This record gives sequence, structure tokens and C-alpha cells, in this order.
Amino acid sequence: MKKLFTRSRMWAVAAASVLAIAGFAAQPASAETTPPPAPTSTKLADLQSGKTTLKVGTDATFPPFEFTDANGGKMGFDIDLVNQLAAKAGIKHVEFVQMPFGNIVPALQANQIDVGASAIYISSERAKAVDFSDVYYPGGLGIFVSDANTTVNSLADLAGKKIAVQVGTKSVEWLEQNQPKAELVQVQTNDQMFMSVKLGQADAVVTGQPGGRYFIHEQGGLKQVGDRLTNENYGYAFQKSDTDIRDAFNAALKDLHANGGYDKLTSQWFGDVVDAPTDGSKKHSLINISSITNSAGPLWAGLLTTLQIIGMSLCLSLGFGMLGGFARLSKIAPIRWIGTVYVSVIRGTPFIVQLFFIYFGLPQLGIQLPPMVAGVLALGLYSGSYVTEIVRGAIQSVDKGQMEAARSCGMSSGSALRHVIIPQAFLRMLPPLGNEFVSLTKNSALVSFVTISELFLVGQTIISRTFDALTVYLFIGLVYYILTNIIGLVANRLEKKLAVYI
Repeated sequence: MKKLFTRSRMWAVAAASVLAIAGFAAQPASAETTPPPAPTSTKLADLQSGKTTLKVGTDATFPPFEFTDANGGKMGFDIDLVNQLAAKAGIKHVEFVQMPFGNIVPALQANQIDVGASAIYISSERAKAVDFSDVYYPGGLGIFVSDANTTVNSLADLAGKKIAVQVGTKSVEWLEQNQPKAELVQVQTNDQMFMSVKLGQADAVVTGQPGGRYFIHEQGGLKQVGDRLTNENYGYAFQKSDTDIRDAFNAALKDLHANGGYDKLTSQWFGDVVDAPTDGSKKHSLINISSITNSAGPLWAGLLTTLQIIGMSLCLSLGFGMLGGFARLSKIAPIRWIGTVYVSVIRGTPFIVQLFFIYFGLPQLGIQLPPMVAGVLALGLYSGSYVTEIVRGAIQSVDKGQMEAARSCGMSSGSALRHVIIPQAFLRMLPPLGNEFVSLTKNSALVSFVTISELFLVGQTIISRTFDALTVYLFIGLVYYILTNIIGLVANRLEKKLAVYI
């Protein structure tokens, strides 16, 4: 297993204001295969020799194609099939990278992943950006409504209704073209889509028929109305330049069909979904502690990652804030302008836009950062812009007579600033700094959008398996509540202790 970024080195990167480093973590997968095809590209040869790892982007919130078990391990039809295809292609190591569905194609374009495997429909629009494998499973959109719904029976009935769809999926584009009168309710994950109907927040779901039928089989409460809306099929997505990897996957898929392995997989994951009757909407207690206790391991790992992100981002935020604050106060015009532009640009644009620019945009300029570095850098830059103004305001709030008195005692400007002005300003910084660090802690949940498995992302994968959003989100909210209150308590105690020295 190759790891270029250990935690200790991550902290070193944070202290050094995050240097651009390239590298990826890899997770080995067992691979006993028939003789693989001869490599025809350097990338495929490196994968077959084990020098590099095949990175597969997936949104593991869409059972039975991809989801997680209680220990956080990824499972499902796509997971098993990709592992088998990679093994037959002679690829030694495979790593599945969790990411929102809508980010898979951009991640391929940014060279953050090698394969997209998440029940992706083959379409002409997507084919302009990525290449597709041969069809690996028949798909097609279907309409799903609550068991009690009698008003929706066809596509025409969706006019004027609220329709839940997942962001970035074929459902969005297809409905906009074929039922423009429908009101689309776009959500991030598969479980949010189905639960919005069960909770009355939407009238229907339009999604892949296999996934909808699996939900009915596992959870009940919904029914399919009408036949398939489309006859589109699922394929694996590849970078345009990776034709050799795509061809190796296609050859392996044909081999798997020929030897019966494919039929065995489909029977395992889809065999009883259509035939087995549902027992109606399955009842669960309002709060299910087992949803938390059964996944204690992944939640603990996610919490540790969250704490790591918060700690490194705080260091960066203070560093950028101090530099920016002094730059804003500089008497040298170019330095003062740099500080002003930094604050104006970072505070004037949404954090999520900055995060996506760093992770998905910079690779197109030749700067590729691993997810953790991109997330920490974005958080540090964003929070640092607010710390900049806190530092500037605190220093300027100290009476000018303090500097004049220090200079009259023979102190230099630098010495007066260090020994007289900054100590008084620091005490005034503490309350707003505490508030800013609380905001940074809450914003850390957003880095889940760039594939970092922190607490919030782990929670989403648990919900995709248990459909217990209430318990999981209450638990995550409680954890963040405790973290933010600890930060506030530390800031208050520090302020009281230092007040006696000023």
C-alpha cells in the first residue's frame, strides 16, 4: 500500500501553508486472474505491475449497485463487478473513492479518478466528456410513488407535481425535456430522494428502475407505476485518454459473460428483488441507537478525520489571517493591495465554489492536489480572510496614544508593536476568533464534497444503508455541538486568564 500522505506529514504541510504535493493512497484488492491482456500503454502497464492503483469514483449511496456495510466497507453489484473486471484485466490494486454522483465526471476530467462506477447511464451528452465501457447492466428510468398515491399513474400525471431526482443524474435532463411542467426537487443522495416521497416532501421519484425496485424490496412504502420510461443502460466511465483501460475492461466483461461469472453476480444482487413480494412499509422506531452502535468504527474514523481537518485548518487560518492582517496595515502600497484583494475575493465568493475550484479546477491548470490538501487549503484560505479583518480591526482598536507613549520611552516601532500593541490587540481578538473557529468547525462538513471521508460523509453512507436519517443526523449534530462548545469554552477561559496581564 502506497501512502504519500501520512497524518504527521499532513500537519507539516499545514504548518508550511500547504505545499503542492502529488500522491494518492491506495488500497490493495486481491486479484487472481486469467492471463491479462498485454499492456499497450504506460498507465495500463503501471496498473498491471502494481506500481499504481486504479482509483474508482463511486457514490456508495445507491443500493444494490454501491453502498456500505456496518464497518464502512463498500459493497454492491458495481463494487464486485469492478473488482472482478480489474482482476481479469491484470490490474493489481483497486481503490474506491466516495464522492457525490454529480462530481464523478468532473473528477474524471480533472484526473482525480480513473474510472466512474456508480450506475451511470450511457448518454450522448456524457460521452462528449468521458468514454464509456460496453453495457454492463440494463437500466431505464421508472416512476415511483407512495403506496397510498392514486393520482400519479403515468408520465403525464407528473405535470405540476414535485418530483424528487438526484443531482447530476439522467433523471434531471430527461424530465426537463419530456415533462417540463414537473417541479424538480433535486437532492444529493439516493436515500434523500426516496425518503422525500415517504415523508410527503415530493409526490414521486424518477430514478433508475433497478435501484427503485431494490428500495421497495428492502424498505417498502413505495410502488412503481407504469412501465420503464427509457431503455438506457449502465456503463463504466473512463477518461478520454484511457482507451486501453476501457478496452481491457470490455474484454474482461465479455470473458465474465462467457464463463458464467456475470450471471452469478446478477443473481446474487438482483435475483430476488423483482420476485420477492414486499411486506409493505417496514416500521422502525423513531430513534434507532443501533444505527450508531453498529457503525461505531466508521463513525470514529470519520470523527478523527474531522478533528484532523479542523486542527490543520485552524493553523492555516491563523497563519493566513496574521499575514493578511499585517498586509492590510502595511505602509507599502503593493503589500496592502495584496491583502485587500485577498479579503475581497475570498470573502466575496462562496466557500463551496472555492473548494471545487481548488479540487476540480486547478488540475486543468496542471496543479493537482490530493483531497485532504485541497479541503484543508480551501478551509484555511476561507477562514483566514475573516481572521485577517479580525487582526486588522483589533490592532487598529488600540489607542494611538499607546504607540506614541511607547516611542517616547525610546522603543522602536517594531518593539512597541510587539510588546505594547499586539498584547492588547490579542485580547480583543479572542471573542471574534472564537466565533470564527466555530464557523470553521461547522464548514468542515463541506469538504465531504471532495471525497474526504469525514464524519458527515460517513453519516450519509450509513443513512444510505439504514434509511435512518433522523438518528444519524441527530448524532452528527450532537457531535458538532460538542466540538463548537469546546472551542467556545477554550476561547472564554483563555480570555479570562489573559485579561489579568493587560
